[in-house]
Amino acid sequence: MENFALSTDTCCDELKSTLAKNRISYIKMSFISDGEIYEDDFNSAEEYKYFYDEMKKGKVYSTTGLNPFQLKEYFLEVLNKNKKDVIHVCLSSGLSLTYDAACKAAEEVNLESKHKIYVLDSHSATQGQNAVLCYATILRNEGKSAQEAMEVLQNAIKKLNVSFFLGDLDALKRGGRISGAQAIVAKMVQLRPVLKFDEKGCLQVVEKAMGSKKAIKSLFDNFAKKYDPQSPIPVFLAYAGDIVNMQELRKMIEDRFGITNIITGPVGPVICSHTGPSLTGLIFIEK
Repeated sequence: MENFALSTDTCCDELKSTLAKNRISYIKMSFISDGEIYEDDFNSAEEYKYFYDEMKKGKVYSTTGLNPFQLKEYFLEVLNKNKKDVIHVCLSSGLSLTYDAACKAAEEVNLESKHKIYVLDSHSATQGQNAVLCYATILRNEGKSAQEAMEVLQNAIKKLNVSFFLGDLDALKRGGRISGAQAIVAKMVQLRPVLKFDEKGCLQVVEKAMGSKKAIKSLFDNFAKKYDPQSPIPVFLAYAGDIVNMQELRKMIEDRFGITNIITGPVGPVICSHTGPSLTGLIFIEK
């Protein structure tokens, strides 16, 4: 028996048909280009590839968060549909005000509702957020209560290691996040910034690798040192635009550790709008 329902925002970057199949409600995030607002309703590899290709051609995207009004209406719909408590797995509070808006909306809804909304800060995004959602699905299917699952998930998130590197800084330059001079120098030395989510869900640069090979090795070495083989959450790999680096990292992990159930997934338009269309990420639970 399932004692709670699951919900998320589309920054989890799971195919919408898969979310529906797994009985997970979702609220769509949005991205903006040339003054037009688009909803993240991607449901195929082709849609993600088209987005990456457009960025590589020079198209610039920005994003907008969800507001409490949108979230309150959405939460009421989810409660009405499921008639049970709901755990909502949210994009990191360290990246967006969406988590704060979700908490505000949930607080208002919970004052009047028999069943409650529990907002979970994933302290992550994209496939890191999806990994948390995967574990939440397991706990739901095991019959845990929402309160029990929240405690387990919050402890797991403390050990969640989400790191990635960027392979192309042109998008950061076009978006005004680095200067043109910085982008030129970075391209000359093949700079590959390696970043990770910290304990507050904020991004930190942990290394400036020279070339993709060294960046891949950095992710792998971190994994080899810290990976917990007893983890209930599978290893996740994230990619944007460049699947070759992801495949190389996957082979290194498979060959060294014999892990065969690695889950791979794309980085969607909301996060990719900020990182650019060349990213390779690794997500796992630490010892």
